[in-house]
Amino acid sequence: MRFIPGGRVARRAVAATMLAGVCVGVAACTGEPAPIVTESPTGGTVVTPTEAVSTTPSPTPTALTDDELLAMMPEGSERADVYGAMMTATFFLEQYAPMFHTGDTRVWEALSAEGCEYCADALANAERVRDEGWTARGGEITVDAGQTQAALTSDSEASVLLAAELEAGRLLDSSGGVQSSSRAGAADYGVRLGFTGGHWQVIGVASEDS
Repeated sequence: MRFIPGGRVARRAVAATMLAGVCVGVAACTGEPAPIVTESPTGGTVVTPTEAVSTTPSPTPTALTDDELLAMMPEGSERADVYGAMMTATFFLEQYAPMFHTGDTRVWEALSAEGCEYCADALANAERVRDEGWTARGGEITVDAGQTQAALTSDSEASVLLAAELEAGRLLDSSGGVQSSSRAGAADYGVRLGFTGGHWQVIGVASEDS
């Protein structure tokens, strides 16, 4: 198994094709000032590459309620418009590495729509890392808010195009041996979302190196 920052899919897709006719930039789409501000689930700084999870697996917490999920997310994520979709897509991607670091998959599960293969693959890998007592370091995704583009594709669906920087990552087994590693880089993401249950969920993700 490989720990890849951002979980880049094997089938490459041009993310821009998901956004035909999009607005250009955050302010053009929403009237909101740039940049998009994202937060970690605890409202503080996300885990740094030097921090790691314990090698002792811990019980999986109960699923988040909608209110608990929205309390963890950036302001504006609850909006059923293109701005809410952009905030949710950004937050979702930036939770990839913390999910591996902490073993807490609840945010990812709550934001993943049924049938999202990208979401399910990342979740399965994170659960394996947690259950095997392995340690993930690095792999953080930092979205460049100034390049985010989005458009509503229907009354309840949206597509968001994001550019991100990827930190180098390592996956260590329970004895400290390196199972896999990845270099720092950059990637473009196309995220499809649907608004249901009072918040946006991720329907699908395409990505490619930039």
